[in-house]
Amino acid sequence: MFGELSDFDDDDDYDESDWDSYDYDSESTEDDSRHFKEDAQGRKLLAELANQRRAGKFLDVVVQVEDCEFPCHRPVLATISYFKAMLSSNLGESSSKVIQLHGIDGISFCKILDFLYTGEIRISENDVQDILQTAHMLQFDKILKYCCEFIQDNLCPANCLGVMRLAGMYGLSDLKKSARDMAMSNFSDAIQHGEFLSLSVQELLDLLEDEDLKVTNEEEVVNFVIRWLDHAPENRQTATLQILQEIRLTCVKISVLQKLESHPVIRESAECQAKITAAKEKHLLGKKVEGEEASRNRRGTSDNLAIIVGGWMAAKETGLHDETEMKPGPMRSITCFDPDSQQYYHVTNLPTSVSGYMSVASAGRHVYVTGGRACWSLKENRTEKLTWMGPRRKHFQSQSRQAFRYDFPSDTWLKLPDMPRGRAGHHSVIVNGKLFVVGGDAEATSLVTMDCYDPEEGAWIKIYAGPPKHLTSSNMMVTAFGHKIAFICKVAFGSIAWRVSRMSKEIDHLCVHAFDVKTKGWKNAYILLPSSWAEDSVTLSTAVDGRLYIRIGYGLSSGCRIYQYIFDAEKETLSLDEGNKQDFRENFLRTRREKQNVNYWFTNSQDIVDTISNYEFGDHTSTSDHYSSTKQTPLPFALFGHSFLETQKSRVGWYCRDLAALEEEEDERDGSDCN
Repeated sequence: MFGELSDFDDDDDYDESDWDSYDYDSESTEDDSRHFKEDAQGRKLLAELANQRRAGKFLDVVVQVEDCEFPCHRPVLATISYFKAMLSSNLGESSSKVIQLHGIDGISFCKILDFLYTGEIRISENDVQDILQTAHMLQFDKILKYCCEFIQDNLCPANCLGVMRLAGMYGLSDLKKSARDMAMSNFSDAIQHGEFLSLSVQELLDLLEDEDLKVTNEEEVVNFVIRWLDHAPENRQTATLQILQEIRLTCVKISVLQKLESHPVIRESAECQAKITAAKEKHLLGKKVEGEEASRNRRGTSDNLAIIVGGWMAAKETGLHDETEMKPGPMRSITCFDPDSQQYYHVTNLPTSVSGYMSVASAGRHVYVTGGRACWSLKENRTEKLTWMGPRRKHFQSQSRQAFRYDFPSDTWLKLPDMPRGRAGHHSVIVNGKLFVVGGDAEATSLVTMDCYDPEEGAWIKIYAGPPKHLTSSNMMVTAFGHKIAFICKVAFGSIAWRVSRMSKEIDHLCVHAFDVKTKGWKNAYILLPSSWAEDSVTLSTAVDGRLYIRIGYGLSSGCRIYQYIFDAEKETLSLDEGNKQDFRENFLRTRREKQNVNYWFTNSQDIVDTISNYEFGDHTSTSDHYSSTKQTPLPFALFGHSFLETQKSRVGWYCRDLAALEEEEDERDGSDCN
């Protein structure tokens, strides 16, 4: 029985009377002869052979595939290298009238044979794999190329793992790379489809060991591995230790580790159990895990965590004359933001009626919360971003002296002795294990004061050397710097302008004052600031090799320009880095890559905010740098008077607990507690 042949249009029928209608070229030669050339002759020949095949004329061989027979011409078959080698050899097929092919799909062979006669083939999603397999067996490179192009055009997360395996099977390196890249970039979507279950051990390891595997968090990897083990546990038991070594266990929450630990296949391996136990102890007890350096976060995920404490939620209500005014509600809670999932989580409730203007600092698994005010104070202000207007009255209450320490893993609070003085809107840092609280509205004075809490003594201790008198809380940032506390601020030196020049006009300077906690001594330096300083400037600091690097981004809202300054406490110098510090640049960038730093920024706590901004500076240190990325993530609620802390998940105990994500609410807030 003959196999189905493609339909040929009647217009493809040619006879010699039609040939005169085609154009041809001719030219004279030196020997007075003429050379004639007709480009259409090849098409005419192909059409004639197709007509002969259709009419069953001059056919000299039959190819048998499955239950189908395909009469055709030997010269046409020989245009494929597979048949050419067969027909020109001493094998029986070279003279046989019938050629049998095994392991080939008949419909696919029919399409390829039609292509030989017509130069056309139609490939669809339903038959591309069969055509690919047939073309691969027949060594028909052109059809292989067409199949690869079709698959490439239709590549998506739903089929990339299957395509990766298919391409590997047939040695299609370019297609395999494209499919693998898509699987790496869309791993979370790709594993939602059943093809991932059939991955071999080596294919799975190849994905998991790659630093560029893009996941929201490592828990996705664990859940994926569990599903993969469930598919054929009897065949995959021997590979569990290899696979476990490619999972960043120290970046997986305890609840997920327990789920992995209880899997029947994992329970059979003492080594696997030991690795999981070590990771749990790391989370619960803070123990160092052997090989932890190799188990750091995957590229694209972060160890950073942003914590928001207290404040007031800004609910809307319509007032007179169609004006929208503030109706604040206290947010007596701690909320955190995970940059990987881009979600907010409720951590705990504050153990105090104080709602805002507190300060927070972290020391390992402990978060210190100090001071604040129970009532709110907001300047009358209309922002560009929000339509709310501040109140026409200001509400004040004395500053709180309360201090608390929160243990993240156990979700418990410890009340500390009251601070020596009440503070609100102040700064706090941890140096040498001690808590230092600085500035704020301490005892209603604008001058900066400093107190210290020693956890070992369980008491507040005296600091005999106070900050410089010209420092005020409104214009400074405070950061830990080795054994020092660094005060970074902008100061207008009008009163001492004679030190710089005889001009009476005030001049803005960047000032750094470093207090050495061990020696109780101060180191100071200042430098003239550029005229481009703006209110929306952002300042970051990084300590490298005993020096403090301060990067200031000017004009955050309209194309940022970056200046970097280097403070050397030993030499008491503050200088502008012109970008020629190559050693620092490499060190600084390596530190950022290892820590996966993301920097967060809030407006002043007196302003209403409805987003959290995280950004990174450019990769170089010259004065022409710009922000490399800035991302705005909406808050679940607008707020003000909040406190803010940037910390690390691995330090604070993030992996010890399962927190419920807060959903964004589009409806108006009623001003109730965020609990």
